[in-house]
Amino acid sequence: MRAEFKICTAFICFALCIPGCGYRIGNINPDDPIKRLAVPTFQNSSTEPGIQTRATSAIITQFQIDGAYQIVEPAQADAVLHGNIIGYNRNALRFSSNDVTREYRLTIGASLKLVEARTGKLIWSATRVEGETTFFINVALPEDERRARPDALEDLARHVVERTVERW
Repeated sequence: MRAEFKICTAFICFALCIPGCGYRIGNINPDDPIKRLAVPTFQNSSTEPGIQTRATSAIITQFQIDGAYQIVEPAQADAVLHGNIIGYNRNALRFSSNDVTREYRLTIGASLKLVEARTGKLIWSATRVEGETTFFINVALPEDERRARPDALEDLARHVVERTVERW
């Protein structure tokens, strides 16, 4: 009986602590005038063809997961997030004893501008937000880089959403 009491007490204490863990659904600022956000396809100033479409898609998906804003077309939006992919870099990190590269870091950078949809007034801008990942060479560099690219895009998307929602 005493063991059951301890288990029950521990469970109740645990359940009471869960609401304070910092988890949130939706916008952290209910007074935020932005409820609907448009994310047109980013521009691409990098050397990687087509990366802007994949980046835009990853960012929209991350906004939908976050739930802070409803993603809509520009005509229905309160604000529009414009972006430009400005960097796509692969840097060697680790080498074998034969001086052959075994690990790389893939970095994707974007410049961002959030503007009010009706007035075009700048809300905030960032000259560089980055997403990155590392990957080992297992098959061949192009194939392993292709497999790593979604991870770098997802990291970029997380940073873009954090920057937009928290406006820091």
